[in-house]
Amino acid sequence: MWASSKQAFVLHTKFPALSEVAGTCAESVPLALHRVRAPQPAHRSAGFATSADAGAKTGIVASIETTLGTLNAAHRRTLRDAGVAPKHLRAALDAGTVRSVRRDWIVGAECNPLVERALHAGVTLACVSGAAVLGMWDVDPPDIHVTAARNCPRIDRTPLAAFAHDERKLLVHWTRTPTAPTEPRVRPIVDGLPRILRQIARCQPLDQAVAVFDSAVRRGITSMPELRGLAASDSVMLRVVEHVHPLADSGIESIPRVRLAQRGVAMIPQVVVDGHRVDGLVGERLVLQFDGFGPHRSRKQRNKDLREDARLVRRGYVVLRFGRDAVVHEWPMIESAVLSIIAQGRHNW
Repeated sequence: MWASSKQAFVLHTKFPALSEVAGTCAESVPLALHRVRAPQPAHRSAGFATSADAGAKTGIVASIETTLGTLNAAHRRTLRDAGVAPKHLRAALDAGTVRSVRRDWIVGAECNPLVERALHAGVTLACVSGAAVLGMWDVDPPDIHVTAARNCPRIDRTPLAAFAHDERKLLVHWTRTPTAPTEPRVRPIVDGLPRILRQIARCQPLDQAVAVFDSAVRRGITSMPELRGLAASDSVMLRVVEHVHPLADSGIESIPRVRLAQRGVAMIPQVVVDGHRVDGLVGERLVLQFDGFGPHRSRKQRNKDLREDARLVRRGYVVLRFGRDAVVHEWPMIESAVLSIIAQGRHNW
């Protein structure tokens, strides 16, 4: 019997002639030819899989989501400066909690597709697309509006596979003075509010621009004094600001107000008539109501709207109610109806 398995291995290696003798001893002496590593716990490779790591996972994911901010997107440098360790970011990527865009950008599961498309292209979201992401009225443009410096080396215009159904192209607002980076070598995700408003004033028709400006005031994103300050030295901005009304309730009400004003018809928004607020009042008794897709979609709300219309008609008011599609696609019909009632003098008592 050999003294040890190690000795048996050495003898078998250096003296092949004795292999048969070594073979006879194989059953009695186990040869440790390989060092077997103990199996590693599954959670070491999976990142966060055990209950012991659940608390750590929750804290790390919360830290990443906080750093991503309201836009659900951030640069790797921003995450690193916020204290997110590379191994924790890799674990979050592997788990699908976040995604990587163009290597250096990280986006959350709830990231707006417009933001992700701009990051993929290597540009900054701007104009009406930037306004929509910031919470202002969405004019639903046919293109995605972005901005880039004139010396921008390359813009990736290919659509993302995850949003293959979105066939909109990029409309680039070229500039010689792009918004300064938030950090060294980290471009802004969305352009600054003053620049966005100036872009909209120059890019969009007056009624659409006013709808966005109205919504910005209504939602507290900006204020009338701030808009007047921006327009003080900008005649294009001033033309839009002159039509902004702080009481406007939605873009689908702002658009008719501006279009009618261009025909010399004044529509006062959000007037209280018979104890209830209406979208617009022309003259003394022509009530205009405009329904968007959201608050007037349910059967209950629709029935309520019809009851209010009937009540106003019984009191002698002339009531016209239109949906968003009619405002967007059938405006000549709406304009003709309003102008016809005014021509008959039925808008006043």
